[in-house]
Amino acid sequence: MNTGVRRLTSFALLMSVIPMTATSSNTAIEYPRKPITLIIGGPPGAGTDILTRRVAERLEPILGQRVVIEYRLGASGNLAAMAVAHAEPDGHTLLIGTRSSTLHKTMYPHLKYDFVQDLTPVAMVARMPIGILMGNHVPAKNIADFVRMARAEPGRFSAATLGVGTSDHLVSVLLRDAAEIQWQHVPYVEVSRALTDVVGGRVDLLITQLSGGMAYINAGELRALAVSSAARVAALPGVPTVAEEGYPQVSADEWFAAIAPAKTPPDIIKKLNHAFNQALTDKTLREEVATMGYVLSSSDNTPDMLRPFLAEDKLRWTKVLRDHQIYGDK
Repeated sequence: MNTGVRRLTSFALLMSVIPMTATSSNTAIEYPRKPITLIIGGPPGAGTDILTRRVAERLEPILGQRVVIEYRLGASGNLAAMAVAHAEPDGHTLLIGTRSSTLHKTMYPHLKYDFVQDLTPVAMVARMPIGILMGNHVPAKNIADFVRMARAEPGRFSAATLGVGTSDHLVSVLLRDAAEIQWQHVPYVEVSRALTDVVGGRVDLLITQLSGGMAYINAGELRALAVSSAARVAALPGVPTVAEEGYPQVSADEWFAAIAPAKTPPDIIKKLNHAFNQALTDKTLREEVATMGYVLSSSDNTPDMLRPFLAEDKLRWTKVLRDHQIYGDK
């Protein structure tokens, strides 16, 4: 091959590589190009919605785009997770997922997605203690009182949660077994209806994220007997933890994490992680959600930190599901 041909060949090869390199390195610079959709599996007014709305307000000026919330209800939040798993991996569609999103292989094996294979973590957003909330028509003043009453009359009392396989339900199962009592489980889709029925005396107990019941607790319409977190909640300093009440095995917070479709470019994941961490440092946001019971993540949380947490959490709660033969609709 003569010198001229070699130069032309080398030049052609160089030009074929440059566009690809430029596209890869400029992905984050071009992102985001349109509004960002945060898909959640809970209804309006539930804990995920309350948190997501407030975080979305802080994300908009950071990312320079509108942040829209979309509801995909069903299968304990797994329809929302499946929608994101099948979305374009360009960073414009994200899931604000909860524990139930990681448990679909046991709960809903027919759903066409795999949390590990089809989704990738962006950032932990917050944790939320689960409250053991009692209707005022039940005279129990604490967990010990309620346990004594429930043991004396097995099956008399009812306990509401926000659906089979949710963190609320799993905590209720652990508490029921640890206390060696029986009750009727009443699953709800909307926290507002569950609250109405417990306040109205039609259901005795509500085990759910504190955010949903905080207004009722503050108004004296419900009593918080305990919280599921490892430490007491700043918004309810007088309410003991389940561990303090003698049931450390029941300790478990709900969590909320930003999740993206797998194959989303790493530079976009990095930019999103930075945006969420920056949003979570907002002082007003932290003060506002603390009154509702949320504990926001610190600014140093990364996808690499979140990934092993999700794996360990999944192992723990998958065992609970299988031990208690808890399955979703087939």
